[in-house]
Amino acid sequence: MQFIVVLGRLLFIGLIYFFLFRVLTALLADLQFKGIIRREEQDFGRLEVLAGGEFLPKGRVYRIDSKGLKLGRGKNNEVVLADHFASMEHAQIRHRKGMTTLEDLGSTNGTWVNGERINSPVQLVTGDYVKIGSITFQYSRWQNESTKL
Repeated sequence: MQFIVVLGRLLFIGLIYFFLFRVLTALLADLQFKGIIRREEQDFGRLEVLAGGEFLPKGRVYRIDSKGLKLGRGKNNEVVLADHFASMEHAQIRHRKGMTTLEDLGSTNGTWVNGERINSPVQLVTGDYVKIGSITFQYSRWQNESTKL
């Protein structure tokens, strides 16, 4: 009989710990969803605005993560370009197999890297200038890395 009582108490304590574990994991998931706690995501570079007009102020930085970045005039892009020469879905930056690439998505006026129009995906390296319409970005791999002084 005493064995059953001890087993019941251990089972009850186990259920209490399981309940506390579930409450804590639900709280953490809610905090991550609301953006209060961020998951550590690998950083694959950044685009800094060098010239962008009034809607993209000079110095604004867009971080490139594992999902990449989509650039264009449409509101569904991560980087919305308020420029008449930008297409709705203009270009996309992706990171695959250790390389960060920029691809033009069939835009009318083209995507330019270091003064040359690109027709296929191009690997970005630190210091590359990306131009879409009148907006110019500079790509760097890390936060403190830049070729401009």
